[in-house]
Amino acid sequence: MFNCKAYPNSLTGFKSLFETLYPSLCLFASKYLQDMDASKDIVQEVFVKVWEKPPQLKNQNAIKAYLYTMVKNHCLNYLKSNHVKQINKSSPITEFSLKTEANVLAEITTVEIYSELYRAIECLPKKTAKVIQLTLKDYTTKEIAEELSITQSTVRTQKNRAYIKLKGILSHLNQIFLIF
Repeated sequence: MFNCKAYPNSLTGFKSLFETLYPSLCLFASKYLQDMDASKDIVQEVFVKVWEKPPQLKNQNAIKAYLYTMVKNHCLNYLKSNHVKQINKSSPITEFSLKTEANVLAEITTVEIYSELYRAIECLPKKTAKVIQLTLKDYTTKEIAEELSITQSTVRTQKNRAYIKLKGILSHLNQIFLIF
């Protein structure tokens, strides 16, 4: 996690903030825009603005909330722009952009949880991680075995080991699920 005391006064703190939140913010923006390239551009634009004029926030949660709000607002502005209206005259604002605040918070939570999951998968041994990544892409046990040139029994064993490790790594997320 990034060090809030180091941000925004240091390049190291800012870099840590960027590396930590960039993937999640891009996924969040893509929920609005349905375009990952545009989402990446918007998130980068937000980080440039934050670098140029750092907010006076002191803790991690305030900074995250600030960035998510900035990304949401930039996405809505993008959707309202004349450029997007001309490209998509029938529906310049997506249904997602009209959702309530509670739904936006639920989307942020979902993106954060997926982000945590993918970071946890990176902690697994490489072959085990690959098995889980393919599982998340809806590959069957047989397809995974063929793809990785291993037996189906090995795939099942790797999955079981991965689930046990992931359960331990992600145990802190239990608090989130108790809230909902």
